[in-house]
Amino acid sequence: MIRPRRILLYRLGSMGDTLVALPCIHSLRRWFPEAHITWLTNLPVNIKARAGTDLLAGTGLVDEYLSYPTGLRGPRELWALGCQLAAGRYDLVIDLAAARGLAKTVRDAAFFKACGFMRVVGLPWSKRDLHCLPDPSRPGLYEAESARLARRLAPLGAIDLADRSLWSLDLRPDELAAARRRLAEAGVGGRTIVASVGTKADAKDWTQANWIALLEKLGATHPDLGLVMLGAPDEHERSRICLDVWPGPKANLAGSLTVRESAAILQGAELFLGHDSGPMHLAAAVNTRCLAIFSAQNRPGHWYPAGPGHHVFYHQTECFGCGLANCVEHNKKCILAIKPAEVWSVACSFLQSPSGPKVPMATNG
Repeated sequence: MIRPRRILLYRLGSMGDTLVALPCIHSLRRWFPEAHITWLTNLPVNIKARAGTDLLAGTGLVDEYLSYPTGLRGPRELWALGCQLAAGRYDLVIDLAAARGLAKTVRDAAFFKACGFMRVVGLPWSKRDLHCLPDPSRPGLYEAESARLARRLAPLGAIDLADRSLWSLDLRPDELAAARRRLAEAGVGGRTIVASVGTKADAKDWTQANWIALLEKLGATHPDLGLVMLGAPDEHERSRICLDVWPGPKANLAGSLTVRESAAILQGAELFLGHDSGPMHLAAAVNTRCLAIFSAQNRPGHWYPAGPGHHVFYHQTECFGCGLANCVEHNKKCILAIKPAEVWSVACSFLQSPSGPKVPMATNG
């Protein structure tokens, strides 16, 4: 195999989309340590969608970033982007775009060919790559997005998703020290849990009333624990309201940290509580156990947190896999079937064994 000198990596999305692609990005750097890697992505379309590129700052995994506005369709703009890419003279293109249907695969392939790129790896052509199918190795679950991405790079080499080093964000000592300093300034020390109660899609929102009920109950049984809230700037007030019921040390850091600072805060936590979200994937990447509240918007297993020891609350209703951002017809019956007492019980079992055997992942309903 001719070793590439210049690689174009195509992956769209925000923080969660980047985190599930981490094993592929690490593998590319291991396979081609001398190559110049340029990441082509789109700009965030939502204030809650943190740019995935922020995650890898200073890691050396990617050398350069190119971005374009989401929804780019105009012929003039596409021509300008194509000329910019062609000028990069990339000898290998890695397509890690989400499976969006065969027509878009054909479109992407044609676009790369028009740019003069003859070697493209990762385009999703097969049914297995175009659709989220049941995972034979995990009964009752569907294939994880990270597994689909890794399989698409099989022509270049095998990727072991169980290798935790492939999920590393390579947090620096100064980033970890800054996280400890932020917590000390807020008066939070010792054992902490981290919660993030925001989400981009209403269908994934467990509602503030449920979060307050859970935190009130958990605070009553674990009053000495510190509670740290993370999230986007527009979630600061919602986080403050949730913190009002917490009796112990607490800090509202929603909207005040970079992505990597948030990762450093999470790395020292006993437990993460949150929705199916970017912060959940961030917690999993730094090996913090997650209690994750899922709607049935996506198929079970597709976006679960990576690694062992997490617990996912997923009630599989007859309409699961709907993909809806807003659930009007069924009034979010899947996620609202999850009760605070149910989450509290599992949280208590996690906290009773902070360094012992981890509670296995489970689905409910």
